[in-house]
Amino acid sequence: MPCRVKYNQPKKVKIIVEKVPHDEIGPCSCHTEGQVFEVDFERCPANFCAAAFHSLWPHLRVLELGGRHPWDKNAGETRVCCPDPNKPVIFKILAE
Repeated sequence: MPCRVKYNQPKKVKIIVEKVPHDEIGPCSCHTEGQVFEVDFERCPANFCAAAFHSLWPHLRVLELGGRHPWDKNAGETRVCCPDPNKPVIFKILAE
């Protein structure tokens, strides 16, 4: 018997570099404030920091599939920062 489960189509998701802090060494070497990246489901966007994408991926998936985190103020929008303890870049993730 074929499976008849229907799944939501993933929403289009954008990552916006919201804030790039500086430390004594300087700013993040990968990103600048205002950059916008479109996410193609599970692929890391070109020229996007792989370590940051690894941290953002679970949050991207929640929004892509129509979910929401308890801390999100608005549906389809969340904020996540990268794991760099010296320069934790803040990203805004938007689902359309």
